[in-house]
Amino acid sequence: MLHWSNMQHIIHIKNNKKHLDLRWRIIRAIREFFWEKEFIEVETPHILVLPGQEPYLSPMRVPVSNERGEVTESYLHTSPEYTMKKMLAAGYENIFSLSKCFRDYESFGGNHNPEFTMVEWYRTGVDFYTIMQDLEDLFSYVTECLGEDILSPFETPSFIRYHMRDLWKETIGVDLNEYLSTERMYTLCVERGYSPAENERYEDLFYRIFLNEIEPKLEQMGGVILHHYPAQMAALSELSKEDPRYAERFEVYIGGIELANAFSDLTDVDEQRKRLEEERALRKKLGKDVYDIDEEFLYAVKHLPTCSGIALGVDRFVQILLGCDNIDDVLPLPMSKMI
Repeated sequence: MLHWSNMQHIIHIKNNKKHLDLRWRIIRAIREFFWEKEFIEVETPHILVLPGQEPYLSPMRVPVSNERGEVTESYLHTSPEYTMKKMLAAGYENIFSLSKCFRDYESFGGNHNPEFTMVEWYRTGVDFYTIMQDLEDLFSYVTECLGEDILSPFETPSFIRYHMRDLWKETIGVDLNEYLSTERMYTLCVERGYSPAENERYEDLFYRIFLNEIEPKLEQMGGVILHHYPAQMAALSELSKEDPRYAERFEVYIGGIELANAFSDLTDVDEQRKRLEEERALRKKLGKDVYDIDEEFLYAVKHLPTCSGIALGVDRFVQILLGCDNIDDVLPLPMSKMI
């Protein structure tokens, strides 16, 4: 006989059926949006031998055995980005992937789940401003498809595009142009009452201020596209042609929730190798697992056309559209219900 605790998944699904029914409609609308724009939907492997080097992400280990019992140490992907860029280098143009991604050491609930859905898309021959427009068009398309079934106060947000420099000036009165070196950002952190380590990285110093003083203010600003991060935070993006002190990278927030990360993608293979090696060194410093660099990915970067792409968290997108405070309410079987 089943105890009530053995039926919590069924109870969860039943209690959230209205949200889940709308989730399926949103996912269908996302696909239709890209199909109408003549994107090709691609599939990428979930299991990789070489995961990415992002210092603050933890891939999930998946040992895979062949028929002789020989084990290959593998990982579930944290993003389809590397594979999609290999496809671009092989001749694909405008592509999108709607798939599951996996990240270890994530919260169970709130705005996180270790298994989550991502829509990632790339365009060739464009910079990140075109991707910004895609994002706004996608939001309008999906909300129009849902119509009166949208349950969120952000059903028709007017996205505000902020240069990172302008946001810092407007929200906390700091001219970011004066704090683009590690030494200057360290001084600013000390002046504002933080206690950073003397060898702290620029990005960590930056986020001490951003996460504590600026990000909370985004909650009252509706839809925000925050672009041109400092060059030290370029990750996989090109530097700005207008001002190389900044990178052609943007993130999307709605109601203070981070929803997407996007770039004009880097095509300089030497610079890309340098950044990956720096990230690999940081992983070692942080005591995280260290992986070999994916040389095939670097080969792809060398042969990439001009392109831009974005990764958007679908679960959070659904959560925002349906006005849910907890991501669990838009997932059929969230991790928090499995323990």
